[in-house]
Amino acid sequence: MGLRMKFRLGCGAISGLTGLLALPFMAATANADVPGTLIWTVPPFAPAFISEDGKLTGYAADTQNWFIARLGDYQHRIQEVPLARLLAEMRDSSNPENEHNNARCSTTLIPNDERRNYISFAKTILLHLPISVVIRAGDEQNFKPFMDEDGHIQLAQLMANREMATALRIGRSYGALIDNYVERYRKAPQIMPVADDSKLLRLLAMGRIDWIFYFPSEAEFYRRDVTPHQQIKSLPIRGNTNLLEATIGCAKTPVGQQAITRINQIVDANPDMPWTNFYAAWLSPQDREWFLSARAQYIDTKQFEALLQPTK
Repeated sequence: MGLRMKFRLGCGAISGLTGLLALPFMAATANADVPGTLIWTVPPFAPAFISEDGKLTGYAADTQNWFIARLGDYQHRIQEVPLARLLAEMRDSSNPENEHNNARCSTTLIPNDERRNYISFAKTILLHLPISVVIRAGDEQNFKPFMDEDGHIQLAQLMANREMATALRIGRSYGALIDNYVERYRKAPQIMPVADDSKLLRLLAMGRIDWIFYFPSEAEFYRRDVTPHQQIKSLPIRGNTNLLEATIGCAKTPVGQQAITRINQIVDANPDMPWTNFYAAWLSPQDREWFLSARAQYIDTKQFEALLQPTK
């Protein structure tokens, strides 16, 4: 999933394995009947994972801990690993870590057909607000001309307007729909290239730009870190308003597949998804209201669909 760092957000390169993190919940179980060891591999995506002073925090770290606390009969280890290396090691069936009584797992993965060949995925665990147009909270009225009847930003109109300046992180992808407009307008005079995601909030606070693309949780992370006195708001983008889904995946070993079965049982026993409150805490008040409303709709839809399933 392409969710970043203080430790700047994960599009930056990271050199190699940074080693094991000693965390309070990591005490190994000495029970001889323990079903195996889960090696939780942590990519550097803040505010999902934030590594500072030997401590791992962030909403995905809290979610991971929540599930680890309910998998007490496993041993658990934590490693920081760049996403590309994590996937390569999960794919490598000859990797000693994927053999015997171990399984590599990760908490922020997005399933796709290729990954399903070597990763077992749990049911949806993480829900995220999508990439949005982030503005100064007091400027919302200025964006009314670019909104449709549902209050969603129409990118074709906004990005073509030379009076509304923005900045784009060099080399970053925002998804197919947004990238189409980015390529069309990248060289327009009202669009400034920058090399660091954290600079975008500073430029917004200084009034040098009027809006930016961010995940709402990412925007709030940088706001708290870089411009804590600035008030911001996320505006949904037309055609890009659905919640993003991610989940826990474990390498397709016997231990990994067994762990995913257990995790799915935990998910089924908690249909209100209480662990998603960790994510909600990383949103601005306005974005939190948007997320909680969208989550309620998501949960109700899933529960309704479950009622339609044939009974065995």
